Amino acid sequence: MFGGKLYVLPALVFALQTFATTVDYKTLKTDKGDGIPDFSFCGYHASDDPLPPSDRQPATIINASSGDQTQRIQNELNKISAAGGGVLALGAGKYHLSAGLVIPNGTVLRGAGSDKTTLLPKDGSMHVITMGSDDINDPKSGNSVSITDDYVPVGATNVTVDSASGLKVGQDVWVQRQVTQEWIDAMGMGDLVRDGKHQTWLSTSSFVQQPRKIQSISGKVITVDIPLTDTLDSEYMSPELAPYDVPEGPSEMGVEALSMTVEPTCSGVVIDDDSCSGAAVSFLSWTVDSYLRDVSLTGFNNVIGISKNARRLTIQNVSITRDHATDNGAGYAADIGISGTQILVIDSSTNGPQDGKSFPVVTQSLTPGPNAVVRYHAEQVQKGIQPHARWAHGFLVDNSTVTTSFINRGTDGSGHGWAINSGVMWNVDGDYEVQSPPLGTNWGIGCNGDKQSDSNGTFVAQGHTIQPASLFEQQLSDRGLA
Repeated sequence: MFGGKLYVLPALVFALQTFATTVDYKTLKTDKGDGIPDFSFCGYHASDDPLPPSDRQPATIINASSGDQTQRIQNELNKISAAGGGVLALGAGKYHLSAGLVIPNGTVLRGAGSDKTTLLPKDGSMHVITMGSDDINDPKSGNSVSITDDYVPVGATNVTVDSASGLKVGQDVWVQRQVTQEWIDAMGMGDLVRDGKHQTWLSTSSFVQQPRKIQSISGKVITVDIPLTDTLDSEYMSPELAPYDVPEGPSEMGVEALSMTVEPTCSGVVIDDDSCSGAAVSFLSWTVDSYLRDVSLTGFNNVIGISKNARRLTIQNVSITRDHATDNGAGYAADIGISGTQILVIDSSTNGPQDGKSFPVVTQSLTPGPNAVVRYHAEQVQKGIQPHARWAHGFLVDNSTVTTSFINRGTDGSGHGWAINSGVMWNVDGDYEVQSPPLGTNWGIGCNGDKQSDSNGTFVAQGHTIQPASLFEQQLSDRGLA
């Protein structure tokens, strides 16, 4: 194991003695210059704008009625979208659904309140709500240019390229690197074996990508809009800048002020049971600037799914209730699974009995940052918030009361290995484990629960509640957005 570090900054000594510890996140750097990622770009419109008012005048109002309401609701959603977008309001009552609803571009489905309007899907096999379109093809990147810096740390916005010819301000780019065997071996991931069989952590054909936009060009120096959440180290990789055209995906969609309930419950069923494989809400690839707000979800197993390349989404004040004990014969389900980027989960919770265990929030393989979970609460003793597999990067857990783990999962699953780099716990008040990979850093700042013995991450003001109370909100303030 690599030796852990405990930083108590000299400037903080007096504050520690007077029970008010202030941490300036901007001063926290590793020896190589890796800093704390900027999570203020997470959420709807990159948090530059608030969510739309929840009391906007609806374009259409539907009242509850008997029988299947699927087509009735879908038709009205489609009409509103075709007319330029707006809100479809559902009155108080129960709405039975025989199939899932698709929220089209520019439309919002609003109930009369999470305790008044309820969607009742016929079973748990279908996604109740889908935001986005599955007809969008992934883009092909243009001619990539090599990044010539020896080392680019987390938090940097500048990279140097061998030629800026063909690049332009405002262009979307992937700051990317292909996985190399040298890097895999340096990470200790080249010899994973489970039950006598070799496991592949990451294929050398895969790429670690950070989607960004070119903000300025000065000679060969390219400045991107969002600070990097993963390092670029020329000793182990050949990083590059790859321009691409972002597909025009659906946007300005929302679901709010209602509940969804599966009866009979799917909570806790074995996770490979196809009859309960549907999510309450599924955000598809290339969905952007959309949200889920003031919603209660009961009886689902995998509850909210956010696909790769979905971005700038907010999940706010969402209550997830698991109402049955968990059968973990094939593992544990995830309440919120993140594969997209600039996702903000805020003021939300998982509720239920002590034996209704789950992963409240997970990131998946190669999930690019920044992503943030702020003020998440869980009633039951659960598996915890956890980057789940294969080198996600730039993930914040801020003011959570949930067990949280940034770890090497080794041969768990199918060889999930190092699951996270540049993970930050800030004022976490629950059990925690922070491990740092050989070529990366995960942070525990102001953590107040029980530290697990395998932790070897970088700790600051451990055991103290710190100021600012929220890293996410402080970074918003520092961008002039408080």
